[in-house]
Amino acid sequence: MLYRQRALLYFLHLAGGEASHLHVTKWSFLLSREGETHGGNSFYEFVPYQLGPFSFCLFQEAVALAGQGLLADTNEKTWKLTEIGREAALLAPVDVRNDSRRIHQQYGRMDADALLNDLYPRYPQYTYLSTHKVLAKRPEADAAVFTAGYEGLTVDGFLDLLIQNGIRRLLDVRHNPVARRYGFHRSTLARLCGNLDIDYEHIPRLGIRSELRQGLFTQGDRDRLFDRYEATTLVEGSAEVQRVAALMQEKASALVCMEAQPCECHRSRLAKAVAALANLPIRHLSSPWSPALLPLFSASAS
Repeated sequence: MLYRQRALLYFLHLAGGEASHLHVTKWSFLLSREGETHGGNSFYEFVPYQLGPFSFCLFQEAVALAGQGLLADTNEKTWKLTEIGREAALLAPVDVRNDSRRIHQQYGRMDADALLNDLYPRYPQYTYLSTHKVLAKRPEADAAVFTAGYEGLTVDGFLDLLIQNGIRRLLDVRHNPVARRYGFHRSTLARLCGNLDIDYEHIPRLGIRSELRQGLFTQGDRDRLFDRYEATTLVEGSAEVQRVAALMQEKASALVCMEAQPCECHRSRLAKAVAALANLPIRHLSSPWSPALLPLFSASAS
């Protein structure tokens, strides 16, 4: 079991074994932002949604925990610990348990409205899609050739990266968009994008087949592959490249693949070709919540 799942169970333990989905989600968000541990390594990340910060991964994992008998079968609004769930909760790391207690002591007695009214003004960037109260306008980026990689992020953290940078369309340029990690398989990613008012398009012809990506041990290996990609795929797929350029001019869109660093991904070469056609700057996005990623930077189309 992941430490973040134990932390989730521990919040329920602190609440006497039962709490609403809303409360557990908001307590977890506050732990990630205000706790000294931030929930520990690989904790949940969050996106703006109908009632403020939300985690699709957290909800998915709670359903899995119920399937494992750690949470009882409950109604649609409440989670309840089982006895084995309580035992698992107490195995959360000591520092995370101490942090969680501080969060629960401060926020645990608030009802749903009080909790949201306390949280919203301090995190207005998570109210963009709220049905409770909207305190900030969703960002709208100026036209550019945006690129982003999801390596090191949960799907929530990745989609939040797109939203906070004003992206309204995800252009998936993986040849075969499957992933073991929840949320990055094509059908799931398309569905989650739809929930967040982000258009999704898959353009497989501009990807690189997985067998060609084997044995790339150095940047030189990758560069040689990307040179061939420029000379073959981008030439043979010129119609798709032109279409991507038109989409980039239409609304803020991001070329998406796995690798965090653009120089390790074919999207950097695709971005260069698209930028030349569209006469737009290139902007590679990275997340401040994922220290393994590159800092936000931009490069000119030239």
